[in-house]
Amino acid sequence: MFIEVDKEVFETEDESVINIRQKLFPEEEKMPLAKYFYNYPLHAPTPVEMQIINQLNPMNPEDAILPENFMDLLKPYGYDKIELGYCMFPDGSGYVATYRVRPPHISGEMERWYRNWRNLKSKSMVPGHGNLRYKIWNYADHFDHYYVNWQDGSDGIHTTESLDLGGGDRMYDTIRHQFDLEDFGLTDEKMKELKDAGCQLTGKGSYETFDEPGTHLCLSYSRPCPLGGIETRSREWIGWRPVNGKLVRDPSTKCSEEYLKKVVIHTLVEWEHLYTFLPDLYAEYHDQPADAD
Repeated sequence: MFIEVDKEVFETEDESVINIRQKLFPEEEKMPLAKYFYNYPLHAPTPVEMQIINQLNPMNPEDAILPENFMDLLKPYGYDKIELGYCMFPDGSGYVATYRVRPPHISGEMERWYRNWRNLKSKSMVPGHGNLRYKIWNYADHFDHYYVNWQDGSDGIHTTESLDLGGGDRMYDTIRHQFDLEDFGLTDEKMKELKDAGCQLTGKGSYETFDEPGTHLCLSYSRPCPLGGIETRSREWIGWRPVNGKLVRDPSTKCSEEYLKKVVIHTLVEWEHLYTFLPDLYAEYHDQPADAD
């Protein structure tokens, strides 16, 4: 399903603000939640982040975690040579590395609550209008987000979004599926080592399928940041998927350096934006009924 969403450009004197956003539907405009769409500006990545993206990328593929070694991401301490970047592999598949820190004033409970709440529809949402709970996370790109079975993520999570911060690319329908990391060598001993170091992971990885041919393998986990807060290390291998305990190359997947760069920037923007409004959103909504507007 191809979604076309009207956009609008608004004036701002702050050059770091992304000043293009979707137009909300009249029904959404009436919801109390709409203030989080309008009152919290979406910002571009920091100058330091953009210097890394523009001057140190595309990274050398030799500095990337190879698809067949994707489990090497999971370690209690230490970092890869490149934690923020992207590259193409010689076979035409791609790699994305992102890194973020959840600041100390954002609790794990807040983030877990939002990860569930964004998949639920409120009582006044109209079918076909997307999900305002997801739109507030990135007003330029996000349209819809829900559990495939309408209850939990066990059967997949559906997303409709673009990646170019409102630049005009089409929105993609995506379903994120889970798989067991134990099928790829995660042992009880390794899990204990990670947990003892304060790492947070579920024993599940994920992969994405789309409204066109192609798949992405995804893996991330969190752990205490030495400077405070919680850091999350995430990777994507574009053009790969797990099948019956084996990693399989999917040559039908489209991939380019331009696309990979968009993924990196979009990811930085959405997570940094979430932390600007999440404390207020959580305080207002976490005790309300699940379908509250």
